Formats: sequence, structure tokens, C-alpha cells
Amino acid sequence: MLARLGTAFVFIGVVVLTVFLFSLTIEQASVWTLLLGSVLSSLGLILRRRYAPKRPPSPPRFRLLRRFLGGKGPEGE
Repeated sequence: MLARLGTAFVFIGVVVLTVFLFSLTIEQASVWTLLLGSVLSSLGLILRRRYAPKRPPSPPRFRLLRRFLGGKGPEGE
């Protein structure tokens, strides 16, 4: 749930940063817009990273092919 909230914060932060860039081109930029976009994006990335859903281990199918191609298998971890 918190990972989804983090995704929303990243999206809103990027939108606010885009608004800042457009306002910068018309020379009416506000530092608060830049700060808000940066904080929301950073907070969203932290939430997404910290509360990311755990991925299940990869199945052992194609283990010989993965070993041949140089990828780590379940026994290599």
C-alpha cells in the first residue's frame, strides 16, 4: 500500500517539477514549486524503495541455460 502511495508521490512530484520548468520559461518561477516537487519526488522514491513488494524467487526452470549464459541461479545466491 505504501509503495503505491510512493508511486503517486513520484508522479505528483514530477508534474510539479514540470510546472516549475514551464513557469521558469515564462520567468515567473517560484522556489517553493521547485522545493515541493523535489520533496514529493524524493519522498515517493524512498517509499517505493523501502516498501516494495517482495519478489518470489525465480523458478528453477532453465537453470542450465542461466548458468551457461552467466546469470545467477538459485544456488548462486
